[in-house]
Amino acid sequence: MEHHYMWSWPIYGYLFLAGLGAGAMVVSNVVLWRGPTGAFGPRYFDIARLGALIGPLPVIIGTGLLIFELGRPFRAFNIMVSNFWFEVISPSPMNFGGWMLLPYAVFGILYALAFLPWTRLVPGPTGERLDRLSARLRMPLSYVMAPLAVATAVYTGVLLGAIPSRPLWNSPILVALFTVSALSTGVASIMLANRLTYRANGDREEERHFHSSGFALTRADMLLISLELLVIGMFFLYAQFTVADVRYAVRVLLPGGELAVPFWWGVVVVGLLLPLVVEVYLIARRVREGATFHAPYAAEIAIPLLILGGGFLLRYVIVIGGQMTGPIGI
Repeated sequence: MEHHYMWSWPIYGYLFLAGLGAGAMVVSNVVLWRGPTGAFGPRYFDIARLGALIGPLPVIIGTGLLIFELGRPFRAFNIMVSNFWFEVISPSPMNFGGWMLLPYAVFGILYALAFLPWTRLVPGPTGERLDRLSARLRMPLSYVMAPLAVATAVYTGVLLGAIPSRPLWNSPILVALFTVSALSTGVASIMLANRLTYRANGDREEERHFHSSGFALTRADMLLISLELLVIGMFFLYAQFTVADVRYAVRVLLPGGELAVPFWWGVVVVGLLLPLVVEVYLIARRVREGATFHAPYAAEIAIPLLILGGGFLLRYVIVIGGQMTGPIGI
């Protein structure tokens, strides 16, 4: 059976990138607030910096994809500007998202700039002044970015749920699923960046702090993956006990459905269960032996890549699956 897809790769590309960027930003904010007394210890600033530097770019790129999907770039400007007062009174999800993504990009860039080592980039008094200014603005900007990042992650689910003609998307669980997945992919992106940017210099104390931060990231990701699997179960339970339209639509993901293989094998097994099993093994070994957490280099690269691939495939399956199915009536 042929299907006509109005939404293609730019949409699920946007949903993935916006979720990843927002998730990384939330992690950065929380780690910065906890400071050196939190789970990341002396490396808290490095982890917060990675999240801050990752956070804005994926959202900006994803927003560009969203504009591209509209067909005419100037139409995106019209969505946000035309009938402004009407939209304030009765806002549409698309319009709300446009107004939310704009301040996210602006303040997100400022937040990222506040983590740059200005004394090395701009030697002399100017660099020192920029460093002092960054230190003063970093925490206030984090308080601005936290709600914007959470709203951006949540919006990736709200955007689909606002279309009543697609019952697969009309589940309140979808918002929770995309939000948890956003946090998980955000943590995975920081895990990958943490591994790729670290350079051992022979300092045993610094190396120990690096592995401790890796343990904290792995533990957080393990909890998020577990929660995501739970939310996926709730997604199917909701479909089973709600109206016939949703029960019909979700069949596309069940065994025998057109998207069963990419969903169960790609998203659940490879993107969630496999990383979870490896993380549980690594954490259990650390707890059992009582030694410093030390994950193999290959695992530190492969685990976040699998999680990121699964997060992208999740958006693909949901976006395509929603367009394969339509309402059939109660």
